[in-house]
Amino acid sequence: MDSENKFWLCAWGMALSFLTGVVVCLTAQAWNKLDKWDKAVSNGADPMVTTCALYSDISTAICTILAQNRK
Repeated sequence: MDSENKFWLCAWGMALSFLTGVVVCLTAQAWNKLDKWDKAVSNGADPMVTTCALYSDISTAICTILAQNRK
């Protein structure tokens, strides 16, 4: 195997390792949020308000309406 093939093999291996790590981290984060949502709703929290609180990076009209009704 020549050096150019070794380079590309190494580059693809590193890229695959990086992408696998990203997928694992995102999956773990999603499961953590799902677990928090489940615990909050089972303790009596409003499911929509809980969703807006956990996913505050998603700005939606329903979250704005829910926040205005809480005043």
